[in-house]
Amino acid sequence: MADAGLQSLVSIIKSTLYHEYLVTEALLRSNAGTTIGGFLFAILPRLLLPPMPLSSAVGLTLKICILSIGFQYSLEVVNQTMGVAEDSVNKPYRPIPSGLITIHEAERRWILAWILFPLLSYMLSGRHVALWALVWQAEVGFCYVWPRPNNPIMRNLFTAVATFIIISLVNESVVEQHPDRNLHLVLRAALAGWVCLIVQIQEFHDLEGDRLAGKRTLPLVLGEARIWLMRQTTCWIFFITHILFLLWGLMLAQWSTWPRSICTAAAIQIVLGAAVGLRVVWSDSVEIDKNTYFYWLTLLFWTMIVYTSLLGTAM
Repeated sequence: MADAGLQSLVSIIKSTLYHEYLVTEALLRSNAGTTIGGFLFAILPRLLLPPMPLSSAVGLTLKICILSIGFQYSLEVVNQTMGVAEDSVNKPYRPIPSGLITIHEAERRWILAWILFPLLSYMLSGRHVALWALVWQAEVGFCYVWPRPNNPIMRNLFTAVATFIIISLVNESVVEQHPDRNLHLVLRAALAGWVCLIVQIQEFHDLEGDRLAGKRTLPLVLGEARIWLMRQTTCWIFFITHILFLLWGLMLAQWSTWPRSICTAAAIQIVLGAAVGLRVVWSDSVEIDKNTYFYWLTLLFWTMIVYTSLLGTAM
């Protein structure tokens, strides 16, 4: 009897954990590469230039992995709870549209995640990282819960501020143990500014879901007849911003201990930036827009994080 009861308990625990894994995977799937990858690429140059002791590097990497998942979960559980109608069209695999959980179950996970993420941040990396976790939750609450501003400018600003928080959260985790590896505020702001100017390319492949949810995205505000103007403008923004980043990098490389690394990253970012810009303006299908956003822009985003981190070696 005791063995049967124990086996039943183990079976229930396994089933619960597997179900929670499915819920988490469905929540994080669409943006995990961009966000969690962004955390990891933000820390990579900080570990290697100059090389950090192996024990410190492994410990920091593990912390960043945990914090990145908490960061993304804190957003996606709110996004799912507040955006079921949109996800039913754009992302039907998500937990509520797919039937994995109900809205009430999502709300319970939301409360638990928002309690645990700041506490976990404090335990892993101290009060400054915990503060950034709270700032992140405040931004998510403002943009997704109340007052939930519905305009294209706020959509771009949300992602820009999120980028700034990611880089600052990683920076504080590093600085807690290695104060000499601080990333200058100007570089974090420059990366966030770049994101603010180009992230509207996410809107091209989500038109139907955004229209159903009543979102005022830039393509819907402009109307289908003028989307070409948004595409051409975005393409030119890519060209101009990446040329400016190239010139900035070439200037700063003179004062860095790793000028070749900066110049190499500068060349990669301008080639990728031009490629993404051209894909935006030449696209003739939703599938191309999806690939541009989910694959090409993600790769460019990672590259820009590494590049700005390299520029930090000269400031």
